[in-house]
Amino acid sequence: MDTHGPMQSVGWPNSVSPGISPFRIDVPSNWSAIEPADGLIAFLAPPNEIFRVNLVVFGQRVPADQTLGQLAEEALLGAGATNIVSIGVDGADNDDQLPSAARRADLLLEGRLVRQVAVTTEGPDRSRTGVRSVYALVGSCLAERAEVDEMVLIDIISSFTVTTSVLTP
Repeated sequence: MDTHGPMQSVGWPNSVSPGISPFRIDVPSNWSAIEPADGLIAFLAPPNEIFRVNLVVFGQRVPADQTLGQLAEEALLGAGATNIVSIGVDGADNDDQLPSAARRADLLLEGRLVRQVAVTTEGPDRSRTGVRSVYALVGSCLAERAEVDEMVLIDIISSFTVTTSVLTP
């Protein structure tokens, strides 16, 4: 068997290993974007004296056996949440939507009671082995201001859209 055949140039991502699909998200124009250490991108509300409302977008390729609900809970557990509550029904409302799962928890961070909302969704790029792009959007606000700030976070999260790109091997 000859293993030294002609060479081919292979770029990444590609159809065999697609990587994370690109996405689009709408945020208030007065919020700033930063590159977090562990996430893809984070958005910060304008500073105030005690806390900045924020949203972090995480992305990774994960196997099919991990459910979106489990991944949403893992995102909150990583911050120390213990009282995780499911928000709504996991899945998609129709065949045109990608499935999602939403969870909420209140936890003590740096001496403040913080409300965190985590929503996970997946891209349409499931590989032959079942691996797919999964995004976790984790928003944080003070629990005492959750009635107002949580709705802003939900509006931002609701605008999240996975976009497609054409990949060649």
